Amino acid sequence: MAWINRGERVVDAMASEEKHQGDPMYPDWEHSRPLGGIVVTMLALIAWLVFILLYSLYWSGGFDLFQNIVVVIVSLGITALVIGLGWVIWGFRHVKRWTRTE
Repeated sequence: MAWINRGERVVDAMASEEKHQGDPMYPDWEHSRPLGGIVVTMLALIAWLVFILLYSLYWSGGFDLFQNIVVVIVSLGITALVIGLGWVIWGFRHVKRWTRTE
């Protein structure tokens, strides 16, 4: 444990990873990477782009311009909800990491 004296205050110079090594409440970064949120985001955006492409090529002919704009906006809103839900689920899984008080 290293201490650095800076004037009136003493600072603990040990990295936070070293402080909490082995503590189950502080998992290392490998266990809290946002891989699930990233995957959900990428898949949702790709699915939305595919939907918009298919919609504009095959299904938009029977609607006027306003209805097509509404379909795009609603589909974008649904995509945003799916992405947000993915990140909320990831956040709830890792909430203990950020809420622990010392």
